[in-house]
Amino acid sequence: MIQLILTMLITAVVIYMLIKKYQPHAVLILAGILLLIIAYYTGDKAILPAGKSTGWIGFDVFEFLSQIMKSRVGGIGLIIMSAGGFAKYMNHIGAANALVQMAVRPLKNLKNPYLVLFFVSIIGQLLKIGIPSAAGLAMLLLITVYPILVKLGITPASAAAVIAGTTCLDLGPASATTNVAADLVGMDVVLFFVKMQIPATIVPIFIIAILFYFTQQYFDKKEGLQRGEASPLAKTDDHDHPHVPQVFAILPLIPLILLLIFSKLFVASIILNVVTAMMLSLFIGILANLIYTKNLHESLRGIMIYFEGMGSIFATVVTLIFAAETFAGGLKAVGFIDMLLGITNGQGVTSMLLMLMLVSIIGVIAILTGSGNAAFFSFGNLAPGFAAGANIATAALVLPMQLVSGLFRTMSPVAGVIIAVSGTAEIDPFTIVKRTVIPMAGGILAVVAYAMIIF
Repeated sequence: MIQLILTMLITAVVIYMLIKKYQPHAVLILAGILLLIIAYYTGDKAILPAGKSTGWIGFDVFEFLSQIMKSRVGGIGLIIMSAGGFAKYMNHIGAANALVQMAVRPLKNLKNPYLVLFFVSIIGQLLKIGIPSAAGLAMLLLITVYPILVKLGITPASAAAVIAGTTCLDLGPASATTNVAADLVGMDVVLFFVKMQIPATIVPIFIIAILFYFTQQYFDKKEGLQRGEASPLAKTDDHDHPHVPQVFAILPLIPLILLLIFSKLFVASIILNVVTAMMLSLFIGILANLIYTKNLHESLRGIMIYFEGMGSIFATVVTLIFAAETFAGGLKAVGFIDMLLGITNGQGVTSMLLMLMLVSIIGVIAILTGSGNAAFFSFGNLAPGFAAGANIATAALVLPMQLVSGLFRTMSPVAGVIIAVSGTAEIDPFTIVKRTVIPMAGGILAVVAYAMIIF
């Protein structure tokens, strides 16, 4: 009983500190350490497997942290870092911008401003597959698409909300949560993307776009907003940004193309992993940039952009995985997870109720922290145990948990992407979130409904 009381108290403090915007990495790690110590002294058992203990609890706690870091940095951490580095390099050479420009060019011919928003929502969500960084994609769309939208008569608030909303679904092999989800399900990441994510997101993508179409009209009319030609970003012209050949638009998609071709779907005799695909695509990008710029010195320097991107992702995303797993490990050590598993095995707890419970937990954490990664990394690892206890497929829990983490993130006023869009477009973050809540809620319901029907 003492363990449960202390666990609930620590969890409550964690939630409070996250609400108060304390650094989530530090909060989760410290909470995990406290739970590990509690587990040792109240449970009278080691926190490390037999033969792994250092001989003293003070060292064992940090050995526990060390083991998590070792396993993640060399595995999922390297995948995420390589994807982040590649994304930064593509932005550096202008390839990501070329992809966005090509994707949105047909929209200029549409007459209905809100119909343009509908297609921007769909195109942006698809671009997220090739540009996995939510904030990165949003900034590209702000630079390239936002001026077009405002000049077409769309209010700055509507344009900003839809641009922020395009980043809601974390799809594709380059996504951090996709890789973790695939690992939890025990599937190749490409197969998980093709066989799990794509079918599950077709309907939500359109539902989100339709809801954006009607929601923005409603709020514009309700608030009496007018056209936004006066917005600073609306004055941005394409000539203000460096141009590269249109063929550069294919460069950000090369890793996805390679992973799809050299997989069990097509060329099964050659299996390519994400890191290898990213590295190969990086050198293709360096070669393309060299041919275009004819500057060997600058082209070779570009590889440091890739490594800087990897370092940035390590400092934010990978360490967040480490922090979240430390907290989850502490919860497991004190028996909190076993207690929940016991509840799921009890009468009256259906797989549907279990799914809703986990999705709700993901939602609360994502909104409080502004991070879908933090939410999914904290509780995603618990899904296999819950699924086994409820005698259902692991994917029945992992898939909706992974997808809703990004949807809930886009409903948070403290999310990095919301803050980035808010600051750049000079729109209050709560104004943006007010306009994203309904489309995101529709997407969440569609994802959960799909999981309930399929599984």
